[in-house]
Amino acid sequence: MSRPPFDPRLRQFADQPTWRRIAASYLLLAAIPFALWAVSNPLVATTALVGVATLVTGGRHAYRFARCLRHCKRITVDLFGSAQVTVTRPSADDVCC
Repeated sequence: MSRPPFDPRLRQFADQPTWRRIAASYLLLAAIPFALWAVSNPLVATTALVGVATLVTGGRHAYRFARCLRHCKRITVDLFGSAQVTVTRPSADDVCC
């Protein structure tokens, strides 16, 4: 049994560029020189990667902290399981000026 010819109107748009694909291709282009540099300077490259990972992780934690403080208006920190410290934002009624 023969198959009908391929109808181009029914094709999936997998070949269409998207912003995510464009960004991924630019990252791959930047990764090649970085990989060559990392092979020639492994200690400096490791230090740079650890620094970037630390900045990303710290940024994520700071964003979550700020979002929680903005939403809940307070933050509670446990101190070794024996004490808790709660920091709250003052409301407009609490300000005396």
